[in-house]
Amino acid sequence: MNRLRDESLDFKGVPAGQGLHSIHPYPAMFHFLLVRKFLKELSSEGDLVLDPFCGSGVSAVEALLSGRNYVGYDINPLAVLIAKVRTTPIPTEKALKLLGLILKQEVKDYEVPNFPNIEYWFDEDVIEELAKLRAAIFSVEDDRLQNLFKVAFSETVRLVSKADLGEFKLVRAKKAKREDVKLLFEVIARRNIVRVSVLSKLPLKAFVEIQQLNVLEGLPLQDQSVDLLITSPPYGDSKTTVAYEQFSKLSIKWLGLDEGFKNHQLGAKEKSCEKALPSEELNECLEEIKRRDPKRAREVYSFYADLYRAIENISKKVQPGKHAVVVVGNRQVRGVELPTDKICVSFFRHFGFTHTATLVREISNKRMPSGTMKHEYVVILQKISIKF
Repeated sequence: MNRLRDESLDFKGVPAGQGLHSIHPYPAMFHFLLVRKFLKELSSEGDLVLDPFCGSGVSAVEALLSGRNYVGYDINPLAVLIAKVRTTPIPTEKALKLLGLILKQEVKDYEVPNFPNIEYWFDEDVIEELAKLRAAIFSVEDDRLQNLFKVAFSETVRLVSKADLGEFKLVRAKKAKREDVKLLFEVIARRNIVRVSVLSKLPLKAFVEIQQLNVLEGLPLQDQSVDLLITSPPYGDSKTTVAYEQFSKLSIKWLGLDEGFKNHQLGAKEKSCEKALPSEELNECLEEIKRRDPKRAREVYSFYADLYRAIENISKKVQPGKHAVVVVGNRQVRGVELPTDKICVSFFRHFGFTHTATLVREISNKRMPSGTMKHEYVVILQKISIKF
């Protein structure tokens, strides 16, 4: 299987997060120009686009702006909240007026969320200010506007916490931070209102549907209904690659979102390596890792067994003749590089796809854990038959 290095996909000097895509930070985001390119080349206006690992909604925004109908799923409730805000038009003047009321509101009846070590992550006065602000936001009746302010609140929580924001995993910063909670929230909220106001000025024709969902349990979409699958699944289990759960933890606690998803991420439940998966490359790597560390081999197998099951569920939704674009990174485990791009090709072939090309791009503008992958692999496939 040939890989083609494509420097035009590096997008050097173009940040992955700008405009609508800069509403709330999120780890390992798709580059919007990558999504934009393949939406244009492999789909048409009015087509249905699916992203079953949609994260914070980069593909959702690009589909909406280009007139493609869109369905996105993610297991992380914070990601789903961010994605919805990035793709929901709001009445700007009403949002600004409501922001003023939230900031002026004298909140006397409020609750502090009860979670372990809250005092470790937040100063006492910060906890009080956040609790009051949260109560004011939760009193907003319009769901669109409440979500808008929840996302600004989530970013505020991150910035006023004692967490090291340079890390993906939740670790305490060495240096103390002091921020005015209300002022910071106001700045973030105003900035987000300006960014999302773009949507109200455009003649949007497409629909966007985003849900919290575990793809391992199936997708509530009609089989063979999708015109383009474009996605970037996790590059490995959350514990050893991008810690989405830890990145989201403090926000999820403060917003009262469901945190049970951490037990259902790809590879979260360890499995034995007894049943071989349909990928020679994977099975060879597993044998080598097993010789060095049997436990890590089981963890790696568990991740790919779940990825295989996810691809089985996803593949059913794509129409014959239509394309899939899957962006992955190839990590190393115990000195063995796992060719996830080739493994994905094998898995998709098993469900009726042919491999068109794999394009290699340098990761120069994507927030990733330090010391990890330097390249991404853009795997392009086409559905040629029905095989389930």
